[in-house]
Amino acid sequence: MRAPLSDGELNSRLSALGLTRDLTVRAPPPSKNRTVVCRRGRQRVLVKVADGAGNVGVLREGSVLERITPLAGRSGSPLLIAPVVAFEPASGLLALAWLSSSETLHHFHRRTGEYPKSVARQVGAGLGYLHQQSRESPAGYALADAFRDESDLLECFLRMRPEFYARLSSAGLGFFASVQANRGAMEGLQALASAQASAHDATLLHGDMRQANLVRVGKAKVPPVVFLDWEQSFWGDPSRDLGSLLADYVGAWLAPEHKSEVLSHTELSQFARALLESYAEARGPSFSLSQAFQQRVVRWVGAALLIALYGITHYEQVLDERGKGLARQALDMLADPSRWVSVMWGEA
Repeated sequence: MRAPLSDGELNSRLSALGLTRDLTVRAPPPSKNRTVVCRRGRQRVLVKVADGAGNVGVLREGSVLERITPLAGRSGSPLLIAPVVAFEPASGLLALAWLSSSETLHHFHRRTGEYPKSVARQVGAGLGYLHQQSRESPAGYALADAFRDESDLLECFLRMRPEFYARLSSAGLGFFASVQANRGAMEGLQALASAQASAHDATLLHGDMRQANLVRVGKAKVPPVVFLDWEQSFWGDPSRDLGSLLADYVGAWLAPEHKSEVLSHTELSQFARALLESYAEARGPSFSLSQAFQQRVVRWVGAALLIALYGITHYEQVLDERGKGLARQALDMLADPSRWVSVMWGEA
């Protein structure tokens, strides 16, 4: 990919694709990319543009979507994605169909206070289908080495790079010290690193499974859930996607920041159980929701919580008592996952 497109170059590429800017709609706030809302006739389109040669997220997302679009397009496929309108790797440009009347799970849960098992089942089925199909035919989706995550924060807990250490705040230094002083948790993190590096059960992962990257679309009684933002997709341990998503729910149960986030233990366990059961069903008879797999999910929940807490120390440069308490729970998940299996979703 070349240097980022100038405004003039971007307008030229949009015109060549038959796209015109739509100034009546505010684009989603950019994260790592420039985002532009356009129209092609009556169709509204979201355009992502990489903001530099080092930003490979748009290229990764476009490449992954090219590979999984046929999978998502199969009759009865439980994996739903936004249709690709255009993908230009040389320009670092990806155009996706705009999803009207959509709401992220993050907003839905906080607006309604509801955690329907129907939502959990949809997400579990979509993930299970992605993992099973990519495991059965890896060459049809991506080359594993092309999507390895080389900046995984998991590795920073185990083998911190000097340049990473130099950027830590004082709160971050204390936080990492508390993690590395916990022998059981460090053994748990090492077990996850080993599982992530193993090619035996590796699948294509979404890589950034969070409530904010799942959207309910339309006005149906049970709206379909669409998977968004594949920029961090890579190959690895399939239990990681499940643990990353469940961390959003477990964190809200253990230490909600606002009353709109509160969910009961019953709501958590029912949602989590429905998620895992639909996931296992989509994986098919060759897959077993074993105790070992469930314990890896728990450990990935703990790791995801630690990564989120690191973000707080980095951006806010402080970790309050709520954060410290959540960190202690996350460390216990890593050190003693068997106890947390029944806590989170009950015995299989």
